[in-house]
Order: sequence, then C-alpha cells, then structure tokens
Amino acid sequence: MNVLAICNFDMKFIYAYVGVPGRAHDSKVLTHCARNEASFPHPPPGKYYLVDSGYPTRTGYLGPHRNMRYYLGQFATGGPPVSAQELFNRKHSGLRSVIERTFGVWKAKWKILDRKHPKYGLVKWIKLVTATMALHNFIRDSHREDHDFVQWQSDDDGDGEGEEADIDGDEEEGDDDDDGGGGHFVYEPTGDRAMEALRDNITNEYGRGRLPY
Repeated sequence: MNVLAICNFDMKFIYAYVGVPGRAHDSKVLTHCARNEASFPHPPPGKYYLVDSGYPTRTGYLGPHRNMRYYLGQFATGGPPVSAQELFNRKHSGLRSVIERTFGVWKAKWKILDRKHPKYGLVKWIKLVTATMALHNFIRDSHREDHDFVQWQSDDDGDGEGEEADIDGDEEEGDDDDDGGGGHFVYEPTGDRAMEALRDNITNEYGRGRLPY
C-alpha cells in the first residue's frame, strides 16, 4: 500500500492519501490527488512544494537537478558540492529531509506500523495510518516535549529557507502547506519550462560566490 503525504517544516502532516496499490507510480498518485481530490492543498501563487526526483518539476512543484548527486549521504562520503547544480541539490535535499524525519517520528512512535505485525485488511490499514497521523499532529500541537520528536528533530540538516513544504510517496505508509485562502495553481501533468527556469535562477543565484571556480 502506498501513502502520498504532505508535511510542513514543523513536522506535521497536512495531507495524506492512503490506500493506493503499492505498484502505483508516485507521479500518477499525485496527479490523481491534485486533479480529483477536493481537499488537496494546492500551493498558492508564488509558493511551491519541494518534491523528489520521483515527481516531474511542474508549476508549484520544485524538484532537484537529475542525474547528479542529491542525497546528503552522498556529499558526506563524496565531498562537498562541485557545481551550482550539486549545491542546489544538497540544499534541496536538506530541506526535504523534514519529510524523512516526520516519517521517522511517526513510525518510531506507532510500532503497529511495523511490517512485522500481523497482516490486516486494507480498510483496517487505512484507518490505522489515518488515526496515527492524526495523533502524531495532536502530539505536535500540544507543544509538550516528546522524546521521538526531540530525537528526530535533532537530525535536521535544513536551514529553513524553503517555500511551503514537501511531498513524498512512501510504500506502506506515504508533505505541508496551506492553500493561502485564495487562488492556486491548477495542476497540469506536463513538464513546466517556467518552473525549470525558476530552479535554474535559484541555482545560479545561490551558487554565485559559494563555490570554488
């Protein structure tokens, strides 16, 4: 079973679509949610979600540069970024790490989500995933110190410079933003040259003066 989830930088789930067959491609699930789900939180104009390379770069959805280093561990073992594109990818990955940490807190706290537990039917799994995500947000909103949140928040490698949030598709379980209270981009399942140009502008502006040339 796949779950498409959106989280914010406060490590809270703001949207989840639960129960998609595990063989479904991430981008297909996102397209369905964005075009058919009335509750889907579209990014408002001027904002965007951070998405991984499993999703195309589209208006309101900012992905990394492909076919080069991206994950933080690759830079830890292979040395610092050597190009503006790699620097962009490293910062993008650092900001997107919030989705991994949010899932880390969630799975650490709710052991029933462990694959070793008895198999349940799809309807029960949907209820379990939805209920535990709601409890996850309730604990975060309580502002009480929580061991799991403290542990996973300490792994933060981002710098908080992102716009809006992050989307992830996760097999067996599966990012954040509000809709701004106004209009939003209509999701189009095609490539977007304007968004790619924005990524290139950010890449060049941020990389200037931060890399050895």
